[in-house]
Amino acid sequence: MVDEIVKAIEKNSFGIYVGAGLSMGAELPSWSQFLNDLISILEKKDIASNRVSEMRDLALIPSKYLMLAEEIRSLIQNDLEKLVREKFEDKSKQPTAVHDALVKIKSKFIITTNYDTLIERALVKNFSNFFPTVYTYKDASSINYSLWNGDFFVLKAHGDAKTPKEIILTERDYRNIIYNQMGYQSILHAIFSTNSILFLGVSLDDPELTLLLRYIHNIFHGGTPNHYALLPKDKITATEIENWRKDFNIHIITYDPKDNHVEVAGFIDEILKLTGENSFDLN
Repeated sequence: MVDEIVKAIEKNSFGIYVGAGLSMGAELPSWSQFLNDLISILEKKDIASNRVSEMRDLALIPSKYLMLAEEIRSLIQNDLEKLVREKFEDKSKQPTAVHDALVKIKSKFIITTNYDTLIERALVKNFSNFFPTVYTYKDASSINYSLWNGDFFVLKAHGDAKTPKEIILTERDYRNIIYNQMGYQSILHAIFSTNSILFLGVSLDDPELTLLLRYIHNIFHGGTPNHYALLPKDKITATEIENWRKDFNIHIITYDPKDNHVEVAGFIDEILKLTGENSFDLN
């Protein structure tokens, strides 16, 4: 499948989608960890104390994340925004080797659901004097212009920790931006109908990703370019691999997660070598 990805890159019809797994490599919290941090605030403030244990249990179930986030936000909106800024704007967290490698792939754009600035900092670090154009879901017309003009950009699909009031956190938020904002719908159409996407650092049971993929599938009825997802081999079965291919046209590439997922950087390095880009020093 690497050869197919290389062909998409050479045709200038390739983009990257980055999930929380890459930020976790930089010691930023997972969905479950972040929700538990918020639940700890409820405990300290003695808010909804009779439901804290129940919430802890829900924070272990991916399909419940968005619902739980909605409930917590209704209880501690200001504390939530403060924690988002504190956790995801932490400048002590640095881009990982994988961040440094993936920004060297010749892609048209990088989409991320993460609130942090690791991708932007990796771009600045690896390309002197380059300051990437960064958009959020609110910038549909500007994103459209960049797509039309062929300008590289970073799309922070769920918002930015710098503006925590505007982040996408719950299912209600997410359904609003993909179903009610026509400009953003058009952007999603353009991105997924004309480009092959490589998903990195994602879990295919992430509720927000599932919502997006179902939406895309309903629009195109499977008629999109091939997409690819790099996943640990112990996190997916052969039946699931086949279903993701049939249902969403996503081709799964499995790897061994040993040694802190070192094979992910190796996979990216192979792409760089095949496309003639400067490969990343993994040592």
